[in-house]
Amino acid sequence: MPRDDQDFVDFVFSSIPTDVKKYSQEVADYSRNLSESVERHFDTVAASIRQTLQTTPWIPDSIKPPPAPVRRPLPIVPRSYIERAQDWVSRNRAVTSFIVAFIGTGAFVIWRRRRSYRQKRRAKRAANGARTEVVILAGSAFSPLTRSIALDLERRGFVVYIPVSTLAEEQTIHAELRADIHPLNIDITSPVSTAHTLDKFSANLAHPPRHGTSSTHTLHLASFIFLPSYPSTHPTGAITTLTPSQWSDTLNTHLIYPLGLLHAFLPLLLPQPQSDSQPPNPRPPTLLLLSRSLPTSLHLPDHAPESLTSTALTSYIRTLRAETPSSNLTITTLKLGDLSLSNPSRKKLALYRSQRYDSSSSGLRTPSPAEQASIEKERAAEARAQAIELRQLHNGVFDAVVGARTGTVFVGRGSWAYDFVGMWVPGGMVGWMLRRKESKRPGDEGPEGTLAGSAEWERVEDGESEEGTRVYGRA
Repeated sequence: MPRDDQDFVDFVFSSIPTDVKKYSQEVADYSRNLSESVERHFDTVAASIRQTLQTTPWIPDSIKPPPAPVRRPLPIVPRSYIERAQDWVSRNRAVTSFIVAFIGTGAFVIWRRRRSYRQKRRAKRAANGARTEVVILAGSAFSPLTRSIALDLERRGFVVYIPVSTLAEEQTIHAELRADIHPLNIDITSPVSTAHTLDKFSANLAHPPRHGTSSTHTLHLASFIFLPSYPSTHPTGAITTLTPSQWSDTLNTHLIYPLGLLHAFLPLLLPQPQSDSQPPNPRPPTLLLLSRSLPTSLHLPDHAPESLTSTALTSYIRTLRAETPSSNLTITTLKLGDLSLSNPSRKKLALYRSQRYDSSSSGLRTPSPAEQASIEKERAAEARAQAIELRQLHNGVFDAVVGARTGTVFVGRGSWAYDFVGMWVPGGMVGWMLRRKESKRPGDEGPEGTLAGSAEWERVEDGESEEGTRVYGRA
């Protein structure tokens, strides 16, 4: 058979199954359509006959077919709150995920903060109960912040040393009548005197005084804490009005002296080779810097000396952290916000006292019961807020001393906000906000209730004190 004929036969035989399938499908479709048409036709005829029999009056009712059932609408059952909530969640999954994440994160933060508040924070002691950890508190003995932190650390089990350079500071510390808060006389201007003081201090750490028949133990330096100077000790005014003597006094008091203290104690903070007879330290030493977040972040006008010293200390600590990456020295920076250490409602009380003289009469005006109730209510609210701030400060200092929190820690109202504004908000907008605030408060002599205040001592309640301890602060 020729080649062309064979190809034609193969094509015919290969197309037969396809045609058979096609024709069978058409026949099935036609049959289905036909059956559906016949069924519809019979349904129509049956409905017509039924209608005719029902409407014919001479046919008895017993013979008439029953009427078609009436379809009644199903009653609408109101859905429950759970069903509606499930329907809303299924239609808004993205919003639901965001709400769940937000609530979950907030609940976790609140739970963690409450657990942190309930946590017992105590320094480690020897087997006989003696104190073993020493803290150097580099701050002014007259500062309310120094006093508050010293009393809290002493209550938690530390031995606190405060470097002093004058007799008045030493007497102020002795007046506290605390057995574990000691002044440390040191003169950084004399290298010989400084070396002698450090030798005595190191000998005291290695061989502490024994009390009674208690077993011997050793002390170790746990932390060195820098404390900021309160703003009232810095000169204020425009840069053009500050004299060279004011700049010299400020730099010597608030910059050179703290750096000299740190330089003197730095060999004791860095790891030293120990002999086999000496027990290892339970934890590495820490270096803690407390700085006010406001001057270092916003650089307020007329506060150039405070801004300069705070920024210089912060830069020094950053450089020291970069130079000692492999050592066991842990360096932490605590940025403080608006920390209140004064008597609550002091400004409002002074306002009411000044208004006791009525302008319409020559006598004294007694505050009304409503005014007295308002004063007491505000005092109670500010006392609670002040106790919370002090508790956050003391907990933050202790956690940084023991190395539980490192890096940069924000404590107090506005500390994180000041740092964020200073880092990301344009300087022109910050200056506009500061000028607007000053224009709204003309004649404001200073921030009452902050670290800047008068020279009189005011009693301040410690919110976490378990032994009835009270701290004192400058108003």
